[in-house]
Amino acid sequence: MTELDAEHCRIARDLARLNGRTVVSAGVEWRVYELPPGVYDRRGSASLVFESSDAFRRVRDFPHDWRALDDERLFAVSLGI
Repeated sequence: MTELDAEHCRIARDLARLNGRTVVSAGVEWRVYELPPGVYDRRGSASLVFESSDAFRRVRDFPHDWRALDDERLFAVSLGI
């Protein structure tokens, strides 16, 4: 990965995080955001990222209306439920 590719990925992640939302489950705050496919991502599909201070989850198969889900249902997506 070139420096330019790495910078592009960082900018895309930062923008995605800004446009995400925060959910709280079991007292843990998670930042949830949709990340576009990376430069070298052969799957070519977006990911829904769940990020807390202690964990990071990436979900490839997620509902397109994830922003409309309540916190409980959205967090269940991160568990594959």
